[in-house]
Amino acid sequence: MRYFRSICFSLVLFLFFTAVIFSQQEKTEEKRPPVGLIRKDLLAFEIKKLDPPKRNIFTPNSAGMQEIDEFEDMNEIQRAGQQNIEALEAELSSVRALGLRFIGYVKSGQKITALILFEGEALAVDVGEEIAEGVSISKITLEDITVIGPDQEPRKFPLEGETP
Repeated sequence: MRYFRSICFSLVLFLFFTAVIFSQQEKTEEKRPPVGLIRKDLLAFEIKKLDPPKRNIFTPNSAGMQEIDEFEDMNEIQRAGQQNIEALEAELSSVRALGLRFIGYVKSGQKITALILFEGEALAVDVGEEIAEGVSISKITLEDITVIGPDQEPRKFPLEGETP
């Protein structure tokens, strides 16, 4: 019986304090203006007009460069790009014509044996070997292989894949 009275008294005190706390929260909520689920004031943004760039970041000129006519500058860039493209296409066509890929090597002491794919066939070659009529290996390094083609012009083929 003694415990029953103390439990009832504790329950009454708990209910009283919770009622007081909730009544104070309702009063503070009445003072604040109601805010919706979506804050429209945060969604509004201003459209800013940006100034044009001060220099072209894709040209290697320094910050103190002279003013250059943009049209002439763009023509120079296009001409240089076209020359690079033509050189790469010529190199790629010669590589495709030869059909060789340097895919790996085996190093044993001072000797390096290159692992290549030549016209779809896997070969292990050394310096001086002729892999086809008029096509021979002139130099092998860990980074690339130099091949002398039928036109007697040396061509370098880099090692494909990850390098050490």
